[in-house]
Amino acid sequence: MRFSATTIRSWAAGGPTKSQSLNQSFDTKRNALTLARFVFASLVVVSHSFPLGGYHLNSDPWHTWSKSQDDLGTIAVCAFFLISGFLVARSYDSVKSPAEFLFRRGIRILPAYWLALAVGALVLAPIAWYHEHHTLRGYFVASVVGPWHYLYSNFFIQIHQWNINGLFANTPFGHHPVPAINGSLWTLIFEVKCYLVLALLGGLGLLRFRKLVVGIALFFFVMMVIHFVNPTLTINIIPFFFPMAVSAFPFFFFVGVLFHLYGDEIPMDRRLGVAAWIVVAYTMFFGGWVVLGRLVFCYALIWTVVTFSAQWFERWGDPTYGTYVFGFPIQMMLAEFGIFQTGYWNSRISALGYIALSLVLSAAMGYASWHLLEKHALRLKKRWPQRTA
Repeated sequence: MRFSATTIRSWAAGGPTKSQSLNQSFDTKRNALTLARFVFASLVVVSHSFPLGGYHLNSDPWHTWSKSQDDLGTIAVCAFFLISGFLVARSYDSVKSPAEFLFRRGIRILPAYWLALAVGALVLAPIAWYHEHHTLRGYFVASVVGPWHYLYSNFFIQIHQWNINGLFANTPFGHHPVPAINGSLWTLIFEVKCYLVLALLGGLGLLRFRKLVVGIALFFFVMMVIHFVNPTLTINIIPFFFPMAVSAFPFFFFVGVLFHLYGDEIPMDRRLGVAAWIVVAYTMFFGGWVVLGRLVFCYALIWTVVTFSAQWFERWGDPTYGTYVFGFPIQMMLAEFGIFQTGYWNSRISALGYIALSLVLSAAMGYASWHLLEKHALRLKKRWPQRTA
């Protein structure tokens, strides 16, 4: 972290002035958003390491440590949705129409998503097939479980085919009903649906009515709490658009939107930020995380990324999205070839080795995705006609 002299003096005096709002505090050139997103992408990889590598009874130990309230991967994805809601709500103010907004969102998420599908189906899966059958014969045969069907059935974000030709059955994740090639991609459809709702609200001019967005966030908060207490009560509420099993995702997203809409009124205060993290830690390990902890976590995270500056991390690009979409298939391949499997080494050392190698390879692929594809795709933003819709 880099601290300017002004920042150090501010903290020595007790943090930002009480009258300083989120909008006053937020500096697009001095924040920790990219680093925070990369940390959360890495935490998803760590969380997946246990079921995919076959460690800790195939489950994330954080779920046990939190008294079954949450796991590390879900917390990280919720953080993604919070930051995303805040950033895309800000970006909506810079576009001239909902169509331009959705165009920009599309060129941000679709190219790397399509690349992840192609790499999974045409590079990694054939290697796994050859490892299992000692030949490529039969892999590229057209069928409803083959690679070509995998590519076009999953082309538009929604995942309809998880596996190809029954691969990875002998991995620790093979006991799963469908051992997915890329199990991280399932959350993206809900991100897109949040974009659609935001574009609809913006197109109808309803974002001016901030209390309406408060109502939307409260609805998903109530559904999230009810689902945690008794999932059967909410199983059939708007199941197509937002199944209540993922009600936490739109809740965090629209809270992020609210941070933007109320940016002139939300104070960024060091004492509130530190207190918020204390509450987050207490509720996570002693109870109350879903009802209170998640709410407070929203403020704690936004305060942190606004207060601290980590622009140095962006010097080498943004590996966040690539790390997220390529981490899962990389880990499946490590499991396929028995890398760091329990039995070869001590179990704990094996898990640490598997996690470390997964993180290194996922981050490397994240950087490759950014420099070879994502940053070039983002230049297409300029192709949108610059006229009032």
